[in-house]
Amino acid sequence: MRYIGPFFRMNSLSSKEISGQLFHLSKESIKTLVLNSKCGLLAQVRTSKKSSIDDISILNNFSPLLCMYRKASPLLIHSKSSHSFDESSFKKEITPSTNALMTLCLLELSEYYSHYNDGKRNIASLEKPFKYIAKEQLQFYSENLRNNEGLFVDKKNISEGNSKGFSLVDTDDKFKFSDQAFMMAAYMLYAHYNKSEEISSEYIKFSNEILDMFKNYKSALYELSFNECVLIFLALNIFYKYSCNSDAKRLILDLGDFLISKFQEKDYYLNSIDDCSLFSICLMEAYKHTDIISFKETAKEINDKLVSLYDSDKHIFVKISDKKESKYSCLEVNFYLLSLLMYSFNEDRSNELRPTISNVYRKFFVNGGLLTSWPDAPTLDEVERYRKLSLRSDDMLDETFFRMPVLSTPKSTGLAPIFVKSLTYSKRKDSLSSKKSSFDSNKNMLNFFLIIFLLKDTIEDLMEFTNPMNCESQGDLKKIQQQIIRPNNPKINIENISADTKESTSILLVSETSNDVKNLTPNALTSTKCIEKEEVEVKNIVNLKKINKISLLNKDTISKVSPPKKKKKYKKNKNQHPHNKKS
Repeated sequence: MRYIGPFFRMNSLSSKEISGQLFHLSKESIKTLVLNSKCGLLAQVRTSKKSSIDDISILNNFSPLLCMYRKASPLLIHSKSSHSFDESSFKKEITPSTNALMTLCLLELSEYYSHYNDGKRNIASLEKPFKYIAKEQLQFYSENLRNNEGLFVDKKNISEGNSKGFSLVDTDDKFKFSDQAFMMAAYMLYAHYNKSEEISSEYIKFSNEILDMFKNYKSALYELSFNECVLIFLALNIFYKYSCNSDAKRLILDLGDFLISKFQEKDYYLNSIDDCSLFSICLMEAYKHTDIISFKETAKEINDKLVSLYDSDKHIFVKISDKKESKYSCLEVNFYLLSLLMYSFNEDRSNELRPTISNVYRKFFVNGGLLTSWPDAPTLDEVERYRKLSLRSDDMLDETFFRMPVLSTPKSTGLAPIFVKSLTYSKRKDSLSSKKSSFDSNKNMLNFFLIIFLLKDTIEDLMEFTNPMNCESQGDLKKIQQQIIRPNNPKINIENISADTKESTSILLVSETSNDVKNLTPNALTSTKCIEKEEVEVKNIVNLKKINKISLLNKDTISKVSPPKKKKKYKKNKNQHPHNKKS
């Protein structure tokens, strides 16, 4: 059953509606790309002795990816068994950062789908299938996407078919720091969401070894391009959010301060709005993790400048150019919108910025052709259409929480829902157009991950999902936190705390006879808990660098690090799953 919505629709969409639509787009697009596209090497679904086959049996109906290729046509080829991309259109290069971002998407969505496991639902939860795929992918990356020195590098599959094994070859002797950074975040995030698994301790160790590389070669980062540094800055913030690692925090402090200085040396607004917007997003995240005022102030300056570029008559942000046409990449449009959206949330300026955000969204995303198609909204019979997945009429969400009715669906266009590479704006016609539709995995994975990463918590709040932990445990944690804030209160009675909380959460015990606090490692680290955990370490950092006056690194004292050179080597793994290779 479908609901066509109200007769009258307001022209101005709310930030909640835009957030809901973007998250729905990204969630469904990732499902299509990872499970159906076949645009990469395919995983073999294998049962595990430690988990029921029912947990991942749904994957038998799909062709999940081990890794994703760089380019393809988004045209869906229909067959009796599946709907996939045209194999003849594949560009079989494999980029580490693109694949790390794909895995990060799966891990974030697996947490989102964990809320679908409560009670009887008429929809299968993809929590465990997505975790399974992510684990297979990470194992594949470590075994097949590294060079002889252990660094993640670009690869290319030179085998002819896509289902007869693979043969990978290095495409470049050089490596990118951002590739290592996103891989570091991916391995850490898997360990964060799967603490009970034996492999998680190995993944934490592995990701920390990558972090050590950034510490040891920190000076080399300051010789990189601004764009590359911003990507590393983003990855460090992702890594820190889930690890609370003090070394990562120090790198965020140093790199953030350096980037602010570098940003002031050039007018990036002229031709790098994507870098400006992404830098602003990173600074807002870094401020949450560090409380550095200069991060917040610089992000505000950038967003105010981005707002000033908006043309209220044409509903577009202006690019300074004498040409009759202007090109807008999908990255700069998406980053621009996300930066203003997060800024409006953080600074409580949603009402003020609503017209700008809504009009830019409509101009590019709805009417401009930035997406090849848009996924259908859940029907009235599906729990996803309701808050708390309740199927109650008073919890029903309007279609505008998922999509605009005027948008074409994958079924009507025959195209998977992806971002086009760029749009061309005609000043004379005041219209946007795209020359051709092609799937660029680098751009799409970065766009989809940022949307999921930045908006997932907001969507879970709007859906009124409860924490995966039981309510009793959550109540216990709240009591403990209140006790820490008010140490003069009576001692917490540990006997009144549920067994689940004792076993699966961090309990900060406040002693009556001592001011010492015993910190037990939590199962779910949040930004707030990171601050509590690192309180002592932050004081040490402050003693070395005053909070708002972090010393700038002198570029003259920075030495370059040359990536190790190696000969191209073919790695043949035909007809073998990476787990089954003979030693």
